Amino acid sequence: MVLSKLRRRGSSSEGAARKPRRQSAGADLPPTPLDGGVVSCQVHDERGSPLPEATVTVVDRLNQRVGQGKTDSYGFYLATVPPGVHKVSITAGGYLRAGTKADVRTNRHTSIGHVQLERDAAMTLPEPGIWRFDPDHTEARFIAQHIGMSKIHGAFRALEGHIRVESPFEQSHIEVAIDAASIDTGVKMRDDHLRSADFLDVENHPKLYFTSDRLSPLRGDRWMVNGSLTIRGTTSPVQLNTSYLGQRSWNGTRAACLCETELRREDYAVNWQQILNKGIAVVGSTIQLQLDVQAVLDE
Repeated sequence: MVLSKLRRRGSSSEGAARKPRRQSAGADLPPTPLDGGVVSCQVHDERGSPLPEATVTVVDRLNQRVGQGKTDSYGFYLATVPPGVHKVSITAGGYLRAGTKADVRTNRHTSIGHVQLERDAAMTLPEPGIWRFDPDHTEARFIAQHIGMSKIHGAFRALEGHIRVESPFEQSHIEVAIDAASIDTGVKMRDDHLRSADFLDVENHPKLYFTSDRLSPLRGDRWMVNGSLTIRGTTSPVQLNTSYLGQRSWNGTRAACLCETELRREDYAVNWQQILNKGIAVVGSTIQLQLDVQAVLDE
């Protein structure tokens, strides 16, 4: 009853919470709390297109965070926060930070409106040439689920690779070779089993290979890298969700990126399995893979 009265009162007051005009809206805004208000905005990129996954942070006059979240697929952000004059900060990878203020009042909806972010010039793409992986600052990590409960973390300790950067950047090419025997989860017995024919079959297939087919820009610092991954002689297509991390000058000119993907073991004929008496698999069917890269330009 209280919430229904509050909703009616809010809809009839100037500046009250109302359904934003958005393609994805299918329901009313959540009821505004009696002791707080609603703040919202829509974030756009430099072309005026809605920008998803931008981080919106709201802090009060004491610099205490009272709200934080990501914009949705239409660039919208909405949160209920305490009343007051708050600072709103909006950030997204590859863009300069934008800031503004919002005077949030009790039982009211405060809309900041459209916020357009500008590209960060410091995130310039690498120049054409051969960029070789720095083995001391590059790592291939993975996470596997164990008996449906905990997660096993591991890494491959030896790999090599390079990026042949072209102009335009979309025509660049990536090649990676990983030493299968370098797998390390911190437990020798488990690592020996992973090197065996049940899993990686290191004796017959000493390397894992990745070769890119296509690099596609998504937004800001986000790219999609399509390619082929070969494990124990079986090759399957893979997509790497990639965040470009920019360039630095330190012992040469360096560029960095973080690539993430999920692999299905069956796609690579890595099918060993043991089932517990309750039908629970000892090893999960999927593997989370991260490739953290620093590459140095050949001078």
